[in-house]
Amino acid sequence: VKIATLGRFEVAIDDVPLTFSGKTQRKPLELLKYLCAAGVQGANQDEIEEALWPDADGEAADQAFRTTLHRLRKLLRHDDAVQVSDRHVLLDPSLASLDHMAFERMVQSVDRTDTVALERTLALYRGHFVQGETASWALPSRERLRAQFLNLTEQLGTLLEERGEDGEAAQKYLRALEVEPVAEVMCRRVMMTYVRLGRRSEAIGVYQRFSHALRVKLGIPPTSETVSLYRDIAKA
Repeated sequence: VKIATLGRFEVAIDDVPLTFSGKTQRKPLELLKYLCAAGVQGANQDEIEEALWPDADGEAADQAFRTTLHRLRKLLRHDDAVQVSDRHVLLDPSLASLDHMAFERMVQSVDRTDTVALERTLALYRGHFVQGETASWALPSRERLRAQFLNLTEQLGTLLEERGEDGEAAQKYLRALEVEPVAEVMCRRVMMTYVRLGRRSEAIGVYQRFSHALRVKLGIPPTSETVSLYRDIAKA
């Protein structure tokens, strides 16, 4: 079972994409997403029930879990892919591969002085963890992975800038802004590299797009540091 969680949530079973002829089975997929967020540690059944069936308790919650687990195993066609032992639930890593965990493993082991290795790692990050999922249990994993992506991008960009490859660095920062339009450090980085390249009007355009995204998404203005950089560029 191959599970893609970065960007679009997709499942492939024996290399065949999982599709639905009728109504999407929302609850089994929600359980699967929860287990993806739990990672290699898995999760206690009580925690799962509290998150997925907050209004149910006792036997009703247990029954809802058992029914959903049965439906999920039927969807995955590999019963052992979801392991349950003493009310502890996890995806069997020998049967289920998850792209966000592969990304995290590479983040931990990558040589941070090797630009090729950094680019290869960053290529695994195709978007935020289970993008579109609004449940609170998805947020810790999403924020952790997002921070790793942005930190690694900044590391790669710094190496490229030190080599005098400002154009390449700018492209890496811009790609990060495409994935996360409100990443303020990336905005400042690309503005500064554009200034060194003599592309002031493009630097101003980056600021304007970022400022708009920040207002729309978070309802806040850029920080004084970013505004000051913009003003210095605009009046130069």
